[in-house]
Amino acid sequence: MRPITSVMIHHTATSYKFNPDQFEANNSYHKNKLYFKSSLGFYLCYNYEISSNGYCRQARRDGEVTAACYQQSMNDGRCIHIALDGNFEIEKPTDREIYALRDLILLLVQRYNIKKENIFFHKQFSKTACPGKNMDFNFIRSLATPRPKQ
Repeated sequence: MRPITSVMIHHTATSYKFNPDQFEANNSYHKNKLYFKSSLGFYLCYNYEISSNGYCRQARRDGEVTAACYQQSMNDGRCIHIALDGNFEIEKPTDREIYALRDLILLLVQRYNIKKENIFFHKQFSKTACPGKNMDFNFIRSLATPRPKQ
């Protein structure tokens, strides 16, 4: 297994107003696109997906090969891919999504010693708007900084 060195943020590009928890729908969609089954039994191309209510589900083990971003070999297991339900070109992530994303990013950064400079948006590697104009890059990277205990 390659060392895990980065995290990439995606959106599902489907409004959460139509489907607040898209995991099953996205898994079926990716199965129909003939993506390969993960060791956890899912076809979803990301490692994690966070629903609009903040529920985080894992579809692929950390370090497992993904199908989320083919550019620059970002699917070889060294990058963990996280998708948030929603279309952030037209809506903003929910507070619950952001809290769940923060908790997951902090866990991954600490577990694998990932530098916040290695937290990326999909659009940095591909000609896509993903994860949308309503996701703030600097804010997302700031989530990797643990808050002081009070």
